Amino acid sequence: MKIYVMYTKSSFTSEQIKSLESVGDVIFCEDVKKDLSYPYMSDDDDKVLMVDPDWYDWNIDKGHLSKISNLKGVALATTAYDWIDLDYCKENNIVVTNTPKYSTSSVAEYAVFLMMALAKKFPMQIKNNYETKYNDEMLSTEIKGKTAGFVGLGTIGEKIADMCNGLGMNVIYWNRSEKKNNYKRVELEEIFSSADFIFPAFSTNDETKKLITDDLINMMNNQSLINVVNNSKEIFNHELMLEKAKEGIVNYAFEKYDDKNISDYEGNVMVSAPYAFYTKESIERLMALWVSNAVETINGDCENSL
Repeated sequence: MKIYVMYTKSSFTSEQIKSLESVGDVIFCEDVKKDLSYPYMSDDDDKVLMVDPDWYDWNIDKGHLSKISNLKGVALATTAYDWIDLDYCKENNIVVTNTPKYSTSSVAEYAVFLMMALAKKFPMQIKNNYETKYNDEMLSTEIKGKTAGFVGLGTIGEKIADMCNGLGMNVIYWNRSEKKNNYKRVELEEIFSSADFIFPAFSTNDETKKLITDDLINMMNNQSLINVVNNSKEIFNHELMLEKAKEGIVNYAFEKYDDKNISDYEGNVMVSAPYAFYTKESIERLMALWVSNAVETINGDCENSL
């Protein structure tokens, strides 16, 4: 069995490399190739791929997968799995695994940080070059007693909700099924018409994309939307949110996936590089889980198979 690792060798501990070597021949592909001409394309041996999304520009489609001979498994270095053609893999008995829950605390803490930044008008401070202005534009708000609304309440969403609750906020949520907690389940319309801070917290797939419609966004008035779980442009009308922020109707925080900076956006818009998951503890959990998934796939039993 060959194990192709699409990542830098130095990122793994010696123990993790030994664990991989115990079940196969390990080949590290450290350089990103825009044309995807990786060595495994010309290898007819049985193989498992350990893939980081940046090596594929977040897209492994049927066309690429169909050119890989004797592919037995793909271990994703992400919780999300919408960037690989899962249907093709299932049809061809290719085991796909993901890395759930490794960044739950990291992402939840980052979401609360972005919420605080909006509440305290931190984007406006940056754009005003930290000049002191006691006016309506710079008037901030307290979060205690405010309502946090969640669209989806999975592992990360519930972690953020617990943190908000601990800060003295009220919590409401919409989810396809009711959760066993003390929070109130409501309809989407109530989230967008009444919550002070709104958190999309659902996994992106074909069914949930555009779950947040323009009509829902247009219900918002002097409310904040904080998105760290998914790419904003994939799950709702990002441009509409920016327009409403420009008009001063909403506040908006998101992780950017382009070359724009915070000063390029008008209104109380908090822009962050995609660092929500990036903590020492989170990365350690990720690497351990990624290696374990690959080893368990080869051994024939992985609990994180999709």
